[in-house]
Order: sequence, then C-alpha cells, then structure tokens
Amino acid sequence: GLVQLEINVVNWLKSMIGFPAEASGFLTTGGSLANFSALVTARSEKLPEDFLNGVLYVSDQIHHSIGKAAALAGFPPRSVRRIAVDERFRMRIDELERAIAEDRSHGLQPFLIVGSAGTTNTGAVDDLRELSRVAHEGSLWLHVDAAYGGFFALTERGRTALAGLSRADSVTLDPHKWLYIPYECGGVLVREPERLRRAFSMTAPYLRGTIPTEYDGLDYLEYGPQMSRGFRALKLWMTIKHYGVDGYRRLMRQNIACAAHMHHRVESTEGLEAAFEPTLFLYAFRYAPEGLTDDELDTVNQAIADRLQLSGEAFVMTSRIRGRVVLRFSICSHRATPDDMDRVVDAVLRIGAEVMGD
Repeated sequence: GLVQLEINVVNWLKSMIGFPAEASGFLTTGGSLANFSALVTARSEKLPEDFLNGVLYVSDQIHHSIGKAAALAGFPPRSVRRIAVDERFRMRIDELERAIAEDRSHGLQPFLIVGSAGTTNTGAVDDLRELSRVAHEGSLWLHVDAAYGGFFALTERGRTALAGLSRADSVTLDPHKWLYIPYECGGVLVREPERLRRAFSMTAPYLRGTIPTEYDGLDYLEYGPQMSRGFRALKLWMTIKHYGVDGYRRLMRQNIACAAHMHHRVESTEGLEAAFEPTLFLYAFRYAPEGLTDDELDTVNQAIADRLQLSGEAFVMTSRIRGRVVLRFSICSHRATPDDMDRVVDAVLRIGAEVMGD
C-alpha cells in the first residue's frame, strides 16, 4: 500500500511537468540525492565500466549538488565542464557545442548535459529545447535540474518558459520548494524506467525469500540507491489531493506576482538596484545609494541582511551576482502577498538608512 501511494504521487508529478506516462521515478530526501541518482543512471547508460574519460557539461550557474554528485559518482573535477552563460544567466549553446567538439577531438567522451529549470541564484531557465537538440545530435544524456522551477510547468507562462523539459532523459524535482511540502521531499523522474533498474539493481540471497508470494509489484531498492527508505509519499499525496492542480496554479501565480511586485517597487525606488528581472519566485536586488563604491555597497547590503534577519521581519539571504553582494529573496510561501513584499522593501530602506548613519 505504501509503495502504491508513492507510485500514484510519481504519476501525478509526471503529469504536472508533461513527462511521458511510461516514465518512472521515486521520491528522495531532496534535490541532491535526486541529482546524484540521475547522474549515476546517465553514467551507467552512456559510459563503459572504465568511465574516467567521461565529461559532463553544466552552466556556471548550476547548483553545487551537481559537482558533489559527480565527485560521489567517481568523477574528478576535470570531468566537469562549466559553460559560460548569457546576459539572462542561461547556458550558452554555442559555448556548449564548442566544448563538446573540443573534448571529442582530445579523445574524451562527452556523456551528460545538465540544464537548469530555475537556477538557485537567479531563477534562470536554460533553453531546454536547444539543450535537447544538442543532446540528441551528440547522443548525450540530458538531465534537467528542475528542483526550483519544474512545477512552473503547471501554468501557461511556465509551459512556454520550460518548453523542452518533457524531452529530458531525467528530471530532478523538489516538492519541498514549490509544492510547499515540509522537508524531506525531493524526487527524480527518468524517461525509461529500465535504465534505473540497470543502474541500481543488485541481488543478494537475503533479499528474496524462498517461499513464493503473490506480490510482483515495484520494489524501489531495484530502482534507486537506497534500500532503507522513509515514507515521504503520504504528505505529498495528501497535499496534492487537498489543493489539486488548480489550487497549486493559483498559489504559484501568487508567488510570481509577489516577485513581479517587488521588482516594480525596486525599479521605481531611488537607491535600490535590481539584479535581474524575475522569471520565477526568486528575486534579488541591492540597496545602492549614490556615493558608495561597490565594495562599500557589499558591506552595507550584508549588514542590512544581518539586521533584517535579527529583526524577525523577514528571512533574507545574501548571494553574489556578477561578483557583487545582493539581497536574495525566495518567495515560495503559500502565504506570501504583495503587501508582504512592500513591508520587506520598506524594511530594507529603513535599515539601510540606519546602517548608513552608523
């Protein structure tokens, strides 16, 4: 019964992002284990037993879990090619094709492209159609890390932005981000389930009894890296049953509207500077009054974030975009409203003035 609940949830996730009905997958602790599982499956399918000539391609905005997954899968740092991004922080297709051709000319084995459907730093979405084309033409595996933005596909605007996601060989999702599920709850989907079994299936005499049983259903230890697994499906099953797809669409539009509203406030307020125009629910800007150097602005913005957190008014992190410190907001609460965004922007202006006066 517990297995069937997880199968039902995986089927719903496939439907949400437009993945084919014959695909399969499983729930994980989060995006890190999902990315690792996909990378090991790609290695199993695309490389020989001696795989150290294999090369994988990521953008310089990719989540750090991909690099960790590569290391855990046995690849040295030299096997990971970081491809430059364009002005919208998307992987440059021309640079990707050049890197693949160059590596092949040196006798290496390109085997995996990792695209992003919502980077953690900027919310950028790679051109998934073009990545799919490059992967198909070169017989490479295409994995899409859609932990941040995969469920954007539920909206009309998201389906346009994520065009090509359904062509991926594997996809990472994180229901504990944009489906508002408590930790732990990630997931990985793979277009051809048999590829998961080939990558992870192992047998031992103590795993199968000698007495036949009537059960011939899915056994997840055959399809992923874990044998002992927590039961993550129930909270996701209940929440999807409660909200439904239409309920999630409404909440996602609300989050996107909050990010757009914050961007409007920043663009129309003197002394604030947008880092980018938001695509998803992620947004970043900085407090930037005239007369300060970039290094001084870095110090001021870090101080604003620290004080804002201590005040309890909002939880805001800093990050670096184009080398400068920015205030980074992940607006993925189902309770967030545009009024909340106004309060946060007002707090940044107030605390910024206090910091400048110290």
